[in-house]
Amino acid sequence: MAIRVPTRQLFIGGEWREPILKKRIPIINPATEQIVGDIPAATAEDVEIAVEAARKAFSRNKGQDWPSTSGAYRAKYLRAIAAKITERKSELGKLEVIDCGKPLDEALWDMDDVAGCFEYYADLAEGLDAKQKAPVSLPMETFKSYVLKEPLGVVALITPWYFPIHYVISLCPF
Repeated sequence: MAIRVPTRQLFIGGEWREPILKKRIPIINPATEQIVGDIPAATAEDVEIAVEAARKAFSRNKGQDWPSTSGAYRAKYLRAIAAKITERKSELGKLEVIDCGKPLDEALWDMDDVAGCFEYYADLAEGLDAKQKAPVSLPMETFKSYVLKEPLGVVALITPWYFPIHYVISLCPF
């Protein structure tokens, strides 16, 4: 039996949604040229809906939820994602093989690398806590200055990075 990519929708506002125009893009296995699944074809309108949902989530409780959380708290989520990737490494690796036509050993290594990326950013998030309110050296003792790093808002972007992480994000409903 052939492996097929599970069908997914757009994840917006905490729920799976059909794209506005209901269009999909086929995923073609480069080794067989067979269609093995499809992905939603989002439009600018879908992006606007996603950005608005993200803004609402960002400002919920006057920004006291996610924007105010510590790096250590955020790191827990990133580590949970890394653990789920590792748990589903075999399945994700096979999906990467049919999507990219690469050898299974390389695809499995890619999954380790993706999990490692989430661990790396978890470490950075934890390290950010230690840097909060760090004093800034000034030439006058009568002035005090501190660094406070905080999230500014929501962005929407298209990444040119083609790597297994796109499957991980869509296949692991954490």
